[in-house]
Amino acid sequence: MATRLNNGSLFFATIARMEKPTLPLIDCRPVAAYCLGHIADASSIPADEMAQRMHELPKTTQPIALCGDATSLCVASEFLTRKGYQVVAQTEWTPRLMEALQTQGRLAMGMNSPSLWQPAPLLERFVTEIVPAHAIIPGKGLDIGCGSGRDMVYLAIHGWEMTGIDYLEGALQRAEALASRQQVSIRTECRDLETGDDPFADHADASIDLICVARYLHRPLFAWMKRLLKPGGIVIYQTFMQGCEQTAIGRPRKPAFLLRPGELAQQFAGAEILLDAVEMLDDGRPVSAFVCRWYGS
Repeated sequence: MATRLNNGSLFFATIARMEKPTLPLIDCRPVAAYCLGHIADASSIPADEMAQRMHELPKTTQPIALCGDATSLCVASEFLTRKGYQVVAQTEWTPRLMEALQTQGRLAMGMNSPSLWQPAPLLERFVTEIVPAHAIIPGKGLDIGCGSGRDMVYLAIHGWEMTGIDYLEGALQRAEALASRQQVSIRTECRDLETGDDPFADHADASIDLICVARYLHRPLFAWMKRLLKPGGIVIYQTFMQGCEQTAIGRPRKPAFLLRPGELAQQFAGAEILLDAVEMLDDGRPVSAFVCRWYGS
């Protein structure tokens, strides 16, 4: 098997040494070619779809390996490098490689593509730690400012009936496509959350079991969020806090976009606080890690 390193040189490895990839392996050929045969555990993200599927890639700090035909390798490698990824190896797909994979039991077929993306760490902590610790039963959820939908798709995978709201139609389309690839159902609503009117007017009072918000803050929404929540409904809120403006990134810097210390606990006074902490992103910016059960005021 010929594999091209990021310095352009080639090395040859026997398939006998080829075990489960130790770093993300992206097959950048068209989906039809991937389905006909691919390296086991390789994820399918075609080169010509990467710009629309950035939200499905790992963090830029994670080195990546590629597999594909010569054209798709060139396109994918150039794109990922521009976006700040380190492409450490490129394996060209050939009939010889396919035969060797089959011999060694490392050939897979069909659309069984592993996921490379992750939700916000707070969502993982909620599902793996907070839900079992507090016997939380999945129900109807609302993701406010859902963007491309990783968080709500993750919650949908874990049993929540999720609806995502965003003002960008393109982001909602990406969320729907991600849900389809993960074989879960979601609903999306394209609407402006900042008109000054209740953007959830068509949602009944006390009709939502969970509301999550990530990297978005519009304070007038708090009152309407409380209206939507059932007694005992869950709030998951992770967004930027004061201090971001003092980091190397330096944004957001407007006070309207930055939570004050203790602000969420004040907004949801009377709730059962399940988690209220400040965490740091990889770039050093402080963000809230807030989860509560709301019982009304």
